[in-house]
Amino acid sequence: MDSTVFVYTMSQIGSVGAWSRYVFPFPIDDFTQLADDLYIRSGDDVLKMDDNEVTDYAGDPREQPFTGVIQWPWLDFGAPGVTKQLVGFDIVGSGETSVQVGYDQSAKGIFTAPFTVPADSVPGMMIPLPIMAPSMSFKLTYEGGEKWQFNALNVTVNDMRLGA
Repeated sequence: MDSTVFVYTMSQIGSVGAWSRYVFPFPIDDFTQLADDLYIRSGDDVLKMDDNEVTDYAGDPREQPFTGVIQWPWLDFGAPGVTKQLVGFDIVGSGETSVQVGYDQSAKGIFTAPFTVPADSVPGMMIPLPIMAPSMSFKLTYEGGEKWQFNALNVTVNDMRLGA
């Protein structure tokens, strides 16, 4: 029995897919689906997934919020191994999020300090974040207990090669 689940999701547009990893705070014995509902068995408990809930075991004394984390792999943003300058980014979604940027691919745990950004920065100016690195990994963290949604991240970078 494990509490980590990997899910491959296909988008409705263009047959693009991505893997997601979910870590539940309880062991998972079985999954089953009935109509459009997903059920999870954990020991003697049968839980129903509900898109409207923002906690595990909602309404139960064991209720607990869960954190949402979205992290990209290391992105080259052009020629591999060439230093790029991150100028800034825009984010589109809902719910308060904190952002971190990894800037040393050889030390995968090194990220900027987390800082809170607005859920949707497009109506205003780009969020400035000057970083120089050959590749970067973005990490968004949504605190538990709140509904949130991620729609897009637009990153502005400059190639630092001479003549680029």
